[in-house]
Amino acid sequence: MTKLSDYAILLIGFSFLFLLFNKIAFGASLILGILILIFFNLEVIINQSKRIFKKISKYEVLITSFFLFFFFISAFLSIKPYRSFLVIIYLNLFIILSFFVFLILLENKKKAIFLFKILSISFAANALLIFIYNVSNYEFEELSKFKGFVNLMTIFAVVNFFLIKSKFNYITIIFLIPNIIMSGSSASVLGILIGCFVCFVFICFKKIQVLYKFKYFLLTISVCISIILSFIFYKNLPNKFDQNSITNFEFKIPTNLIDHHRQFIWGFSIQKFTQKPLFGYGQDSSNFIDGSQLDIGSKYTGDMNFIPSHPHNFLIEILLETGIFGTFFFILLIYIINVRIWKLHQSLAFKLHLIFLNSFFWSSSFVNFSFWLGWWQASYFLLLSLMASKTFIYKIEK
Repeated sequence: MTKLSDYAILLIGFSFLFLLFNKIAFGASLILGILILIFFNLEVIINQSKRIFKKISKYEVLITSFFLFFFFISAFLSIKPYRSFLVIIYLNLFIILSFFVFLILLENKKKAIFLFKILSISFAANALLIFIYNVSNYEFEELSKFKGFVNLMTIFAVVNFFLIKSKFNYITIIFLIPNIIMSGSSASVLGILIGCFVCFVFICFKKIQVLYKFKYFLLTISVCISIILSFIFYKNLPNKFDQNSITNFEFKIPTNLIDHHRQFIWGFSIQKFTQKPLFGYGQDSSNFIDGSQLDIGSKYTGDMNFIPSHPHNFLIEILLETGIFGTFFFILLIYIINVRIWKLHQSLAFKLHLIFLNSFFWSSSFVNFSFWLGWWQASYFLLLSLMASKTFIYKIEK
């Protein structure tokens, strides 16, 4: 039984090696590994669940219920119901499986450390492979699509320093910087900058008592400023999409920060959102919205479409596809999950890593991936569960 659990952990850890070459192989090995681990640890899951569910508050149950309710309404009203229901199932599956991994690992320190080590080796190997590909003339189609994987590698590289002390972490970091530069991944750079900035602000609040006393006031001011800036940003995006308006549109937002195509995608998506603001068009359906596949017709975008596959901004995507209600309760759900994890341990190192994880993940999602990408979602919730389980090991060690 112990050996089979170890094999399951190997499958989970090394699944991220498969991600670089084949996303289906990644998903299959990750889910299979987690299911095997769950099967041989059912008693642990049941006992731990009973203990944890007693601590869940009424407002957490209420938020989760509203989240499911409004998400299912959006899927029911979707222009592509099959796609919408499918990604809802995936999302809930990833959350539940990650939660089960957390329950198993907090019960068994050896399993947790073993998984942390395998992940450390897996990402070090990936960093080396990508670097070799970049500096060689070897052509390999799957490896040429690694830009998105660099984002995930960056999060793991930082979080792994909290999870475990391993020489493989340093290998990942050594090759990470040249990989980011050679990949041209703006999302990784943005994620690192935002992650470091938010961590710096948090340290300032902790160290400067005057700021800490007024934290809620300052947070309110920050939210208000963000809303105002978002409104100004929106007003400067393209908002008319007849051929004459597109041809004569003058870009006010610097195109070296946000390229021409993304500005058209975001402007078009927000305009479509205003037509169905309550429940949206349904999850994972944005590229099926009427007019989304038409050529933009601008000299800057060539034959590119208004929404080629997704809006390239997770917040606009969720607003467009689930409406105001779905987006509001989705944000609340992510918030309560992170608050629960935040309260597990008071160490500064833990809190800074959790801040960096969220800052990087969500800020890079502002300019890059669809939130519905299975590997991106699964990685986020798995990382949260690993960090949560590490807090219990940390307490034992102390």
